[in-house]
Amino acid sequence: MKKIKIFMLHVGFGGIEKQTISMANSLADSYDIEIVSFYKLFEQPAYKINEKIKVKYLYDGGPNKKEFIESFKKLKFLKALAEGFKSIKILSLKNKLVKKEILKNDADIYFSTREEYGKLISKYGSKNKLKVTQEHNFIDTNKYRNRILREYKNLDYIVVISKYHEKMYNEWFKNSDVKIVRIENILDSFPKNQSTLDNNAVVAAGRFNWIKDFTSLIKVINLVVKDNPKLKLYLLGDGEEKEKILNLIREYDLQNSVIITGFVGSDKVEEYMLKSDMYLMTSISECFPMVLLEAYSTGLPVISFDILSGPREMVKDGETGFLIPNRDIDLMAKRINELLYDKEKLKLFGKKALAESYKYKADLIKQKWINLFK
Repeated sequence: MKKIKIFMLHVGFGGIEKQTISMANSLADSYDIEIVSFYKLFEQPAYKINEKIKVKYLYDGGPNKKEFIESFKKLKFLKALAEGFKSIKILSLKNKLVKKEILKNDADIYFSTREEYGKLISKYGSKNKLKVTQEHNFIDTNKYRNRILREYKNLDYIVVISKYHEKMYNEWFKNSDVKIVRIENILDSFPKNQSTLDNNAVVAAGRFNWIKDFTSLIKVINLVVKDNPKLKLYLLGDGEEKEKILNLIREYDLQNSVIITGFVGSDKVEEYMLKSDMYLMTSISECFPMVLLEAYSTGLPVISFDILSGPREMVKDGETGFLIPNRDIDLMAKRINELLYDKEKLKLFGKKALAESYKYKADLIKQKWINLFK
């Protein structure tokens, strides 16, 4: 049985982490799989990992970015300096230990989900081993392209998730031996029930950072509740922009309309989706967001800003939800209330969303990975 060595930053909460674990779980009966996680954030992984899969941690702890920022804000400059040196030490240790794991040459297939690890696999992976990285970034610039061409030159495959990325990377690597393959995300479980779509509630999830643009979402909800004052938004997540989001909620007096849960596990995400009527996305950039498939599987339509990748390939405008051009906050609010007040259309969209989710069943996507790893 061939061995796959999967390099991850951590096995905590996150879309990339969940998807990589889903992929590994689907292949556990066909391959000997070892997940090498640099950070150990929790005693147990955030998502269930097949018992056949070995998990190895290289560093007992997590990053210290939060401690560094807090020290700096509180003008504790000696503490901030110490945290800065610690951060440099962790980064150096990361490269050293991951390199050591690659040089062991104890697997048939080396797989990564991050640029920093893909670079190391390309540089230090044996020529007679299969070297694969999966790209989740969306940076279409000359600087990024040139760096990727340089760092990934010795890989065998780059796996992309979206059609947009497939076209982009094929153009970038047209004069290279590196092959580009598109494999979609896996939806490895389906809820026993679907939303009743009569909750007068909407849901969104993710890390509270600028790329998710939840401040725009709060502005949308502020408009929606003017016509629908009893609406609830379940906002699942946490992060560095939490205080900014809370301030906006207070400014608009939405404390009774927006419920922030913090980070929650898969079961809780499903629970909140089942008591919502649609999923909302205001991201500035996405690759192929797993959370949209999860929403579909609970029978939720999706309303999303139309961005270059991700929602554009997943949301069938006017069928499984709506794509909102030009990040138009007013139009998004209008579309939300349109569906909430037209129950027949809402349920038709929900039915089509559920049908769309079946295209991503584990058995269908698993075979694409097996074909790649042959």
